[in-house]
This record gives sequence, structure tokens and C-alpha cells, in this order.
Amino acid sequence: MRTLIIDNYLPNSPQIEKLYNVLKDITVHTVEIKDYSAIPPGEEFKLYDVIVLSGSQRKLAEPGIMDTYANEVDFIRATEKPMLGICFGHQLMSLAFGADVAGMDTKVEGYYMVERMSDNELFEGLPEKFLVLESHEEMVVDLPFDFELLATSPNCRIEVMKSVKLPIYGVQFHPERFDEEHPAGRLILENFFKLASWYIK
Repeated sequence: MRTLIIDNYLPNSPQIEKLYNVLKDITVHTVEIKDYSAIPPGEEFKLYDVIVLSGSQRKLAEPGIMDTYANEVDFIRATEKPMLGICFGHQLMSLAFGADVAGMDTKVEGYYMVERMSDNELFEGLPEKFLVLESHEEMVVDLPFDFELLATSPNCRIEVMKSVKLPIYGVQFHPERFDEEHPAGRLILENFFKLASWYIK
């Protein structure tokens, strides 16, 4: 399995290294990082089995940000491979598929309870409610067309979503930021890569 992380963070951000190390540990396969500004052409994407869209310090409501990520939006729309959007990546995915993202009154920061709305395989081994790390000032307002709601919270209605037709998931929280007291994020990542392996030909 070959995984591509699209790095949406500002340059030299330590968060991308954290994400890389966690995914490399979980997949035990090849994991590579490419900056959002250097997304490879379509032919090169055939080399990858799984795509992960990282978080970012940027906010999509800021002027010009959508233009900055226009190539990534086009890529998201064209991809049929297993894909996981994390926080900013989840929001960018929503915009790519026609949904809206809006600012929040206050920044959500810390571990919060999320409630799953389905028995999707992404939640295997997890209780109905689980703690995950949130760090965002924007949220997805409505589900994109042909997406289903998998989990919610009092902070934002769309915590986890999935394409009805494709193995494409978005999570508002940061599953890569887990610890021994809050292991749910790791389980979600493990489950995602297990799901992704079913689609690899």
C-alpha cells in the first residue's frame, strides 16, 4: 500500500511530521508527503493507493484561500481512490463537492465527545460516543451531495461524513493526535486503512 499525504499546512509546520509518523506506524507501508502547491499530474497519482488530506492553520473563509487550493480541489473531485480528509482537508473536501463551510463563534480546541450515527466500519471497536481532539475555527455547514453523516457533536453537526458511492471520508477532528487516555483516533485511522485495503487492486 502506498499512501500520499497532501500537506496543507504552512511551511515547516511540525503538525505534518506528526501526521506522517503516525500514518507510517499504522500502515507499515510506504507513506509520502507532497505539498498542496506541488500536486503531481494525473498519471503520477496512479502510483498511490490511498490519499490523506492534512489539516492546516489557514481558514477557508479568508480571501483568496480557495484560489490557493484550487488545484487540490480539482484533484479531490477527480479522485476515486480511498481518501481521508482531516479537519481543513475535510472542509476542503466538502467545498470541492459543493457544500458550504462557515466560521464558528469560538475556536474549538481540546478533546471533545463525538457521537457516531451509524455502524460504519470506520468505527469498529469504538463505543457509541468517544473522545477525539478538535482544533478548528470553521465547520462544514451541510453535507455534500451523495454524502452521508456518520458522526456528530454539540460543537458541529458534521464531525464525520462519507461518500455514498466511494471510499471517501472526512473527519472534522484530528485522529492522528491521540494518546493512551484518548485512543479513539488511532482506531479510526487503523479502520480507515483496513477499509482502504479492500479497494486496492
